[in-house]
Amino acid sequence: MPHEMLVGILAGDNDRSGSFYGNISLFKAIQRHLAEQHSSSFVFTPSGMKEKSIVGYIYEPNENRWLKKKFLYPDVVYNRYPFRDTVQKTDFVFRSLNKKNIPYFNRHFFNKWDVITCLQKNKHLLPVIPESQLVTSKQDFYTFFEKYPSVYLKPVGQSQGKGIIKITAESKHNYIIKTVNSIKNESSLENIWKEIKHFILNEPYMMQQEIVSDQINSQKYDLRILVHYSQNKYVISGIGVRASKNITTHVVHGGTILPFSFVKNRVDTKKLEIICHEIGSTLSQCFQFIGEFSIDAGIDTKGNIFIYEVNSKPMVFDEKDIFQNGIVQLSKLFHHLAKNRIDSKKLDKNGCTSHKFL
Repeated sequence: MPHEMLVGILAGDNDRSGSFYGNISLFKAIQRHLAEQHSSSFVFTPSGMKEKSIVGYIYEPNENRWLKKKFLYPDVVYNRYPFRDTVQKTDFVFRSLNKKNIPYFNRHFFNKWDVITCLQKNKHLLPVIPESQLVTSKQDFYTFFEKYPSVYLKPVGQSQGKGIIKITAESKHNYIIKTVNSIKNESSLENIWKEIKHFILNEPYMMQQEIVSDQINSQKYDLRILVHYSQNKYVISGIGVRASKNITTHVVHGGTILPFSFVKNRVDTKKLEIICHEIGSTLSQCFQFIGEFSIDAGIDTKGNIFIYEVNSKPMVFDEKDIFQNGIVQLSKLFHHLAKNRIDSKKLDKNGCTSHKFL
């Protein structure tokens, strides 16, 4: 019989409705699966936290609505706080959880550049990371572009392909600039800098070399990999495939969902498993314990694996089997953390599992 527990799911305050903001389908699926495991969950927001209790929400399927109730503090908290730009609003949440010795994981959204610099500390991961450079000046831009004739510019604090710009040198006097919605030509790097500098100077951007992608059906494709911590290692919970002729394969920008079976024989899955474990272990050293993450990865024309991005708040996968297996793995992780909560020596001072615990 699995350890009975109470899981709190941290969501965002919805000022319009007075309730919460978050991924409803995910929250319902977690509640449903935990109930099958003789456990329960509720959704709460920072404003619902009191000294000895939490005002939260539980879904009532028979009435098809969320009921507002008062709960005891949970055994473990799943952080799905959805807003990047209001992190300070959650600081007191985690301070409260720390005081009460309640475990949680994935405290923050990832910043692309912070992730790159973290992963680069692991020599085993260096071969799978495209060369990248933070852009803070025109000289940074020029120097990097001299090394690579085709590059991506990515805002370090965005996701889902937002703000991405691709620049390719067709010849010495012909450059192509692509965004998800436009394409244009320029005759010089100076003109390109004039076009893009307002983006780069308004928010942090990084440059990344283009990896010439393997193709299927005349389209490049990326792998979307869901990973969870399980039994002292990081395991792949599912792999999705996204294909597109656009500069990004995200579905919101026209990407197509393909079954992994279409490309499975082109992917070294054993090597991918090793890479995912190395990524999880390395990220936990930089950002406290990471319990789950997703990876945007690519395969080049020679079959080499490259890691483009890592996300600490994975989007819900469209593939039902990946989504469901993710819920199962999360449930196992919740039980693992809740069961070990009583051993405070295995929790670090930040309220997250220490490496000794891993």
